[in-house]
Amino acid sequence: MVVLVAGGAVISPLVGRIGLEGAAWGSAAVVVCGLAVYAALGRLGYPWVALALVLVAAGMRVVGVVAGNNVMRGLPADRTTMGAALIDTAGELTTGLGIAVSGTILAGGFTGSIAAGGWTAAQTGQFRDAVTVAAVVLTVGAGLLVGWGIVRTRTPGAPRAR
Repeated sequence: MVVLVAGGAVISPLVGRIGLEGAAWGSAAVVVCGLAVYAALGRLGYPWVALALVLVAAGMRVVGVVAGNNVMRGLPADRTTMGAALIDTAGELTTGLGIAVSGTILAGGFTGSIAAGGWTAAQTGQFRDAVTVAAVVLTVGAGLLVGWGIVRTRTPGAPRAR
């Protein structure tokens, strides 16, 4: 929460300095880096998990504001409510997709009941491995989407952020 609140103070100066497009791509890259830190180092202790959370939260804060502003600026005044609903829907859809992918990987890599107490050492290892695989899959997926977006905006004739 601290990162999300503090992020609000730096978004306007950041966008003023590097522009909407730079802020969007830079913050998307920070999200991917946060996911990568968790995937690679999350098992090593909470400081790495905390760093990953800070990076993802900071990146998402900027991405959300920049994307929302960009969408709303492109709409006529009588369509902004619909635009806000579409922005919220996109956020809910991507969150749901991330949960579904992670949950499917966890369910596929863990034997027994995840809610049962007293896991065996093997189950603990399965859970940790499944979490790592899920983190890697989400990191690669997010990285590919960000890379695709960058390539797409660099293509002549492609829509550009204003």
